Amino acid sequence: MSSLLIDLAAASRMIRDAQRILFFMHVQPDGDSIGSTLGMIRALRQMGKEAVMVGVDPIPPMYHFLPGWDSYRVEWQDVDGEWDLSCFLDCGDLERVGDALPAVQRGRRTLNVDHHATNTAFAEFNYLDFSAAAVGELAYRILREIGAPIDPETALCLYTSLVTDTGGFRYDSTGPSTHRVAADLIELGARPYDVAQAIFETESLPRLALLARALQTLRLDGGGRVAWMVITREMLREAGAQEHDAEGVVNYARSVSGVEVGILFKETPDGRVRVSLRSRKTADVGAVAKGFGGGGHARAAGCTLYTGLDEAVGQVLAAVKAVL
Repeated sequence: MSSLLIDLAAASRMIRDAQRILFFMHVQPDGDSIGSTLGMIRALRQMGKEAVMVGVDPIPPMYHFLPGWDSYRVEWQDVDGEWDLSCFLDCGDLERVGDALPAVQRGRRTLNVDHHATNTAFAEFNYLDFSAAAVGELAYRILREIGAPIDPETALCLYTSLVTDTGGFRYDSTGPSTHRVAADLIELGARPYDVAQAIFETESLPRLALLARALQTLRLDGGGRVAWMVITREMLREAGAQEHDAEGVVNYARSVSGVEVGILFKETPDGRVRVSLRSRKTADVGAVAKGFGGGGHARAAGCTLYTGLDEAVGQVLAAVKAVL
């Protein structure tokens, strides 16, 4: 399959001309993937299009305040018939759709919309903008380009995409365009207070119990410039937590004074180790993650290692210290 890089106008035409669209979320969906997908689907449905969300992992409870989270989704096994378009938002490579890969073939064409510098341009058509702080920015541009309605509920979804992928507009990926889009979405009805309450100021007891256990594993390396933590399967069981409860825990490692790179190693139920990396300004953790088959941004990235926990820690720490 050929792979073409296209601009906003071309990507928007593909969305505008398609009547039936499958939107694929990546495994372990985050706020950017969820918010941008829900926002796109809601707006396109109001235009009379058939649009659904396909994914293999459940939407974490912290995002259940978003309209449509429980009604737009279709299990990938239940996708049938021919669809005009298979669309990927916030998906760095095709493998990120996980077991839902067979359903991709239901779309006559594939469109990849993303902002990760490590994106592999895996689709037939690829609209990539590495300067965007979140895919929600790109989704907003597309909806504006095709004249789609953006009601308060759609604005809420897209605003959530921006807030989560910028860490509340704190990361250095946040630029003037991010704030302009955020301002537009607030004018369209998004309520910053509602998003802040749901994302930053509401915690479940299992998540707090998991965080307490993870913090006990905090270690420094690289002369105090690297901080790392682990979450084992046993810790998840003890806390009564789910995998999604580990989201954002890595930021506690990076927050330690003097630390340049924070790392979280998390065991999965099937024996793999998921690694989350966050940096300040001196290390490109996206390049580190790419070296292990993962990807992301220079300041936030991730990868999965098919090794034991101790081996994963040793390999990743060596790679991080090599780029400091």
